[in-house]
Amino acid sequence: MTAAAKAKDGRKALGAYGEKQAALYLLRLGYRIVEANWRCRSGEIDLVAMDGDTLVFAEVRTRSTSGAFGTPIESVDFRKRKQIRETAQVYLHQHRLPVGSFRFDVIGVFMKAGSEAAEIKHVANAF
Repeated sequence: MTAAAKAKDGRKALGAYGEKQAALYLLRLGYRIVEANWRCRSGEIDLVAMDGDTLVFAEVRTRSTSGAFGTPIESVDFRKRKQIRETAQVYLHQHRLPVGSFRFDVIGVFMKAGSEAAEIKHVANAF
C-alpha cells in the first residue's frame, strides 16, 4: 500500500470515528438519528436527525488538535455549504417531506493526541 493510500485510509477512519462521536453526542442531547452518511448524486449528508419537530442536516468535521489547517468548523466553506443545501433538497424531495422546519448544523470533533477522547463543538443553525 502506498503512503498516499495509507493517509487516505487514516483520514477515512478518523472521519468515521468523528461521525460516530457526533451521533452519540446528538443522542445524549435527545436528538433522534434518522440517517447516517446519506448519499445521492449531489453529495452526502453525514447525519440527518430530528431535534423535536425540526429536521437537522448535520455536517461533521473531525480534526486532530494540531490546528494546522484551522478548526473543523472553519473548514465548512461556501462551496461545502452549497453542496449540503443541494443534497438536502434532494433528500426532502426523495422522502416526500414537506418543506417545513429544518436547519443545517455543523459539528466539529477535535481529537486529543494519544487519546480516544474527543472535544465536540456544535453550531446549531450554522448556515
